Amino acid sequence: MNTQSELPTGPSKAEMMQAVRELLDFIGRRPLGPELEAALNERYGAHTEGYARLLALLRRGIGEGWSCYAEIDGPDYRRGRIAHASPDTDGFTVESGCLRNVPGHYHRHPLGEINMIGPVDETGRFCGAGAGWKVFPPDSSHFPTVTGGMVTMLFFLPGGQIEYRNPPSAA
Repeated sequence: MNTQSELPTGPSKAEMMQAVRELLDFIGRRPLGPELEAALNERYGAHTEGYARLLALLRRGIGEGWSCYAEIDGPDYRRGRIAHASPDTDGFTVESGCLRNVPGHYHRHPLGEINMIGPVDETGRFCGAGAGWKVFPPDSSHFPTVTGGMVTMLFFLPGGQIEYRNPPSAA
């Protein structure tokens, strides 16, 4: 059985979960796609206090050991689950990432994915996007690629659904 208590914690994690709860209340039951991406960049964009709070807590969590704690492919590709899908997270898993100039593992989003992008290096980009939000609709797939330096991120996966798979062959 997966419980939140199985995940790393630290002094600032409860505050992060409160900030996540406020964000998820804003997201509500909106479909994942371009309209949600625009709404997030308007209400929680890089110019807002809400974004600054989430980003500061994410980075504090790195120091406290509850975010970006698992090395995936060397020190330039780290992830860490912050929360399992549960009623408290409206059925989303909440993941963290810290990537520097790296293509991540190819995957499909059966129900979509929401990403908060926090460049550490000013030129850091996630899938071409800088500071703010990127939303992938259901049944989309990609290499989660970071270019231009280091980026810290939050990922929200509905139902925790993600399918790692082999990329399509180039024809």
